Amino acid sequence: ARYRIKQDGDHRGAGFTVRLDQLEALDPATHAALWRFLFEIDLTSTLHARGRPVDEAWQYMVSDIRRCAVRMRDALHVRLVDVGAALEARTYQAPVDVVFEVEDVFCPWNEGRWRLTGDTKGATCVRTSDAADLALSVRELGAAYLGGVSLASLAAAGRVRELRQGALAEASVGFSSAVAPWLPHGF
Repeated sequence: ARYRIKQDGDHRGAGFTVRLDQLEALDPATHAALWRFLFEIDLTSTLHARGRPVDEAWQYMVSDIRRCAVRMRDALHVRLVDVGAALEARTYQAPVDVVFEVEDVFCPWNEGRWRLTGDTKGATCVRTSDAADLALSVRELGAAYLGGVSLASLAAAGRVRELRQGALAEASVGFSSAVAPWLPHGF
């Protein structure tokens, strides 16, 4: 853990804030121990940690998350420039065999139907003339690509259309991720 202590003072007296710059650990037990250490530094009343994963375990170590003033902001965006190569480059949480009808005005070579077949070991994604199972734009594919946004949520917002019953659930589970996407540094 890389951190610093900052003195905060006002007319009522001095207080101290722990400002966390970086925290990494090799295993969950060490990760939890580092957070406990930071929470318990003497004479501090605030721990300020910016740019942390949205699903980080510290949230389940505090007694009342509502008192933590958690704020979230966007920091990671994905734009698929080559749909076939991008969908082949990742693995999928569950077997998926689905045909996407993709719309992409900016990169017209992405437009058309793509058959994605994949699982935890790898995937193939090729152009096809088969009937589409899901219709969406490359924007929705980019949102779901890292597993942080579900295709089912995007469908509920009217941004993905299910054309074959069951295809949405299959693809949503396949695109999910055990951990939320996280960009640990800015650029």
